Amino acid sequence: MARMLTTKTRRRVEELISRLATGEPVSLKERIQLKKYALHIPFVAGKVNQALKNRESLDKDGLL
Repeated sequence: MARMLTTKTRRRVEELISRLATGEPVSLKERIQLKKYALHIPFVAGKVNQALKNRESLDKDGLL
C-alpha cells in the first residue's frame, strides 16, 4: 500500500530537505519528523539521502 502525503505535508517535507541539503539549521524535532516519513515513504528517503550527500559535498568543498 502506497502512502500519500497531503500537499501541505509534502511542501513541509520538501522545505526541510532543502534546508538540510544547504546546511541551514534543522531542529531535532524536524529531523525526527523527516526520519519518520523517510521510514515509510521510499521517495522521501531517497530525497533525504540525496540532500545529505549534497551537504557533505558542500562541506568538503568548504562552502558551508
